[in-house]
Amino acid sequence: MTTTAEDAVFGTRNRPYPVEGTYNFRSTGGYAAAQGQAAARTVREGKLYRSDALHGLTDAGRLQFSELGIRLVIDLRDRTELAKSPSNLDGLAVTTKHNPIFEEGNVPGTAEITTLSHIYRLMVQDHAQRLANAIRLIANSGTDPVLVHCTAGKDRTGLVIALALLAAGVDRGQVILDYIASEENLRGEWSEAMMAAAASHPNLAGIGEELREIISASPAAVLETTLDLVDEMYGSATGLLQAHGFSDDDLARLRDVLTISSIR
Repeated sequence: MTTTAEDAVFGTRNRPYPVEGTYNFRSTGGYAAAQGQAAARTVREGKLYRSDALHGLTDAGRLQFSELGIRLVIDLRDRTELAKSPSNLDGLAVTTKHNPIFEEGNVPGTAEITTLSHIYRLMVQDHAQRLANAIRLIANSGTDPVLVHCTAGKDRTGLVIALALLAAGVDRGQVILDYIASEENLRGEWSEAMMAAAASHPNLAGIGEELREIISASPAAVLETTLDLVDEMYGSATGLLQAHGFSDDDLARLRDVLTISSIR
């Protein structure tokens, strides 16, 4: 029997790309995006990617990255993370936009942030403008392929991608499946290395059993609860964007860059 995370990997059409040096690098292409649309649409192939951090890219990984044609990287990490693990993109034809979701030093792991659900609630309640700013970068990207990433590619990246896909008309159930696939992708080598590194971090002392969930889990219930909070506060993902500066034209542009008509 497979786990829920494994079911998600096989329940989506987007398994990890073989970009050497990454673990959770994948596309959002091909998802149906018919909600609220006059005609059936799908997320464009080769347009929006998501991943974990890029500091570990090997020479082969850099070549594989280049072959995808990505021209814009949206890095959601804070300055401390950037300094510790700079992306290995020097010399590649790509522009990086840094759009930190958390203030420096407040990335998950402080004493006040002790559960994954708390982290997500904090993003929606206190950092919704930063989430919207990241999605605006996607909306303004034209035809260029775009990659959104943080450290694991599951939490900050997961919420930005979820809100963007929902605003583009992707069904919530598919968005949840896309989200929970991260846990299986990060299982094993990545998760164990991060657990070992976190074990000696002073800000993580006392978190105990919740540490592994914070580092490597992506439970459906966490995103479900978070999207319920978005609906409660803003009515929808679209409502969150509108409350943080998106006009009708901005929303239309986001849908246009992300989706294409399914009718041939």
